Amino acid sequence: MNKNDISRKIHEAHGGLSYVEAQKIVNFILETMKDRLSSGEKVLLSGFGCFSVMPRKTKRGVNPQTGAPIVISGRNSVKFKPSKYLKTI
Repeated sequence: MNKNDISRKIHEAHGGLSYVEAQKIVNFILETMKDRLSSGEKVLLSGFGCFSVMPRKTKRGVNPQTGAPIVISGRNSVKFKPSKYLKTI
């Protein structure tokens, strides 16, 4: 399922909304989630799950072409923890 599928489902479920309006709503929600996650906040969707940002440590790796050791810098990644309700489904 992608953003277009979600927009189509919203449009079909709410006949008063046009498809373009449904797309704007989906984009607004996702942009708000990205903004909150980038500022380090958690995004909790009751009955679905929780998105949070987790720091990843710097680690050593190997260049697959040359075999030379390299250092992979630390970064932040998004972690998703499903709710108990979602797990049972």
